[in-house]
Amino acid sequence: MSYKQTYSANIPYSGTISYTYPASKNGGSSSVSYHGEVPLNVTINVNTNPFDSSVDNCNKTIDRLTGSVVAMSAAQSAAIRQTAKEVSKSLIDGFFGVINTELSQQLQALDSAIKASLGLIQEQSRAVSAQKNVMETDYNRISSRYLALFADLDNECYKRIYALDKQSFYLSEKAQKQLLIEQGADAAALNLIGILEESSSKIFLLVSRLNRKVKDVLKTLCEYITQEHKLNVLVNSFLFNETAPENTPVYIPVICSEADAVDSGAVNPGATYRETFIPEYLGGEQKKVVAGKTDAICLNNSIWRPLDAGEKETLNKEFNALTEQYFEAKTTETEQRVYKTMLSLWQNSNQLSLGGSSS
Repeated sequence: MSYKQTYSANIPYSGTISYTYPASKNGGSSSVSYHGEVPLNVTINVNTNPFDSSVDNCNKTIDRLTGSVVAMSAAQSAAIRQTAKEVSKSLIDGFFGVINTELSQQLQALDSAIKASLGLIQEQSRAVSAQKNVMETDYNRISSRYLALFADLDNECYKRIYALDKQSFYLSEKAQKQLLIEQGADAAALNLIGILEESSSKIFLLVSRLNRKVKDVLKTLCEYITQEHKLNVLVNSFLFNETAPENTPVYIPVICSEADAVDSGAVNPGATYRETFIPEYLGGEQKKVVAGKTDAICLNNSIWRPLDAGEKETLNKEFNALTEQYFEAKTTETEQRVYKTMLSLWQNSNQLSLGGSSS
């Protein structure tokens, strides 16, 4: 934008002028000094239109350059982001591809090794099962032979004991015969004679005998009835009326059972069912308390310990004896299969016992 500026000032001036004058009488020269101020007013007109035009053009050029720079920066940022995404995607896909390939190769190698080991284990299992079946068959055959031998020994022992104490056995049989048979026969004969002969003496004898027997029966009943009182008196004679310093623990038998639901028709197949059996003479509240404490003890896996070798051997002998005694006379295929299955389940089971409990 054009503008003008006015400046005002006073310019001082001074000086000395020498002059000569002709001789009128006597000629000569002299000097004169002067000074003063001259007012000065200056007006300056400045034309800025060409400069303003060039500034406007420069601003427009700078704005276009700024827009270009901003657009280029945005495009460059977008290109950098896109390139970074592509590079990252390529790196991630390549990394996971390499890992996936490596894992697939390792899985294939492990699968081959497991299948080979599984085949070997299955072959060994079949061999062990065959050997086990052979051993069980041999054991059953030997056991049945020894059971028959022991039965023969028992019979022979019975015969020898009977022969040694034959008189005692004979006397026992005779006494039993007289007590159990002859008394009834005598009573029947006496009744028949009394009815046929209608003899008062026989009737009196019968009544007397019956009276004596009734007295004997009443005496026996009296002794039996008063037996408990006598026992109580004897027991009380040994007891002292003393107070116990502390409560005496009383133990009762409790059974805690646990079973798996293997029936396909069960409400919850595969679940574990637990049940506690407590004697009926306990009250309802006592049964609840005992059942709660029993479940807490049985469910605590930390107090269960494996059976000792001696305990396990004793249980194994008793189990084998009971199963052999039960299946000795059972020869059908189903019964033998049940017998073998029971033996297999028992031998493959892990028996535990309570190592301790907390009240």
